[in-house]
Amino acid sequence: MLLKLPRLGNPYLSQSVYTVLSDLFSLSLEDATYNCDHLTDVLAVVLSSPPSRSDAILSPVWVQVLGNALFAYRGVPQTAYATALGKVWNTIWPFLDSTDSKTRKAAAESLNNLCRSFTQELISAALRDSNSRSTLHQVIRQLTKDLDSLAYARAMPEMLSVVASLITHLQYRLDPTSQSAAELLLLPLIQRVGDLRIQKGFEYKEDADNTLAAAMRVLGPEVLLQILPLNIEPSDRYAISFSNGNHFPHLWALKPSWPRTARLSPSSPTSPASFSFMPFCLIFRTTERTHV
Repeated sequence: MLLKLPRLGNPYLSQSVYTVLSDLFSLSLEDATYNCDHLTDVLAVVLSSPPSRSDAILSPVWVQVLGNALFAYRGVPQTAYATALGKVWNTIWPFLDSTDSKTRKAAAESLNNLCRSFTQELISAALRDSNSRSTLHQVIRQLTKDLDSLAYARAMPEMLSVVASLITHLQYRLDPTSQSAAELLLLPLIQRVGDLRIQKGFEYKEDADNTLAAAMRVLGPEVLLQILPLNIEPSDRYAISFSNGNHFPHLWALKPSWPRTARLSPSSPTSPASFSFMPFCLIFRTTERTHV
């Protein structure tokens, strides 16, 4: 009955319907007794009637329905789930190009929800896919490409939040001794974020820092420092070591007035390391508990 109401053409009624559906799908996350066949039908009907990207009333709630529906849909057979994930991702993605900021934000939140829905089976399939044709590989390729697309320039903060969500939800390892899926699949994408971060005139440094902070939490400093550019002249380099004895000869202070070997306490909120490294200030903020 609810699905018939948007066909009446009343945008406010349709908005209410999509809000109710989104709430129902959210409830189903805690209730594994939902009917997967019914969910498949609902998803198909919603996908068949997309609003205009410029529709500031319907677009935000419509993409939210898709994100919540896919999160609930992760319990279906994995082949069907992977197919639906690819279709829903490709449907939501263009809404990042909307002129309406609320729509862009809703699209990013919905894509983040899709990242939360990633299953071990989906990730394992991507890690074993030597031809890089899996749904997850396609998602990563699209995001990497559009980070440099002028068409999505105004959506850079939203895209960076999606990158952070990808990193966070790809911590799965095939076995305890193997590298994480994030390390195996996302290093070129993370490196691209680092490159953007230091470009002259780049407007979204804080968003990039948040993304790199997510990478630091998941990958650790050793992996991240191997791929991020320092771009510091040799005469300005000063080795950093920590009070606990850890030493990073390839991590440098950016202020030549500091001692040639600075001993910094990562637990001190007033330490120069808390604010004087860019983009590496995020290292000392996010690794205190586990890596430093």
